[in-house]
Amino acid sequence: MTDIGKFLSDVEKIMKYDRQNNGGKTDYKRTAKDIRKLFERSTNCPGELPGSVFEYWENQYVLNSADLLWEPSSEKVAKLAAMLSFIDGGDEDRDLISDDDWQELGRLVGYESEELPIDILTSLMTVLVDKKAY
Repeated sequence: MTDIGKFLSDVEKIMKYDRQNNGGKTDYKRTAKDIRKLFERSTNCPGELPGSVFEYWENQYVLNSADLLWEPSSEKVAKLAAMLSFIDGGDEDRDLISDDDWQELGRLVGYESEELPIDILTSLMTVLVDKKAY
């Protein structure tokens, strides 16, 4: 399973490095690629599901922000980490994932289901059914 604490720390390092090199301001446009790569590297979930989950999070919580400076906030990164934990089979911070998020995660898992190994799909589906996403 993913070490969520390390993931959170690494995101903070990406943002800190960006601030240091850009006059003390973070801009998501500069950090987005690195955060996505970190997210995708941090999971054992194969296929396109990690990328799809990241894109959902990014579109839902970051890109609709009025100002991309200082994004993503620590609350938004914590939500991303909770989603990472879910797709990697963990149960950390599931309370940060809203009912609407669970519905979308269910849709994404369903879309990617043919590409997922049966053990991973079964684990994800068990959680999604419990969360009433199906």
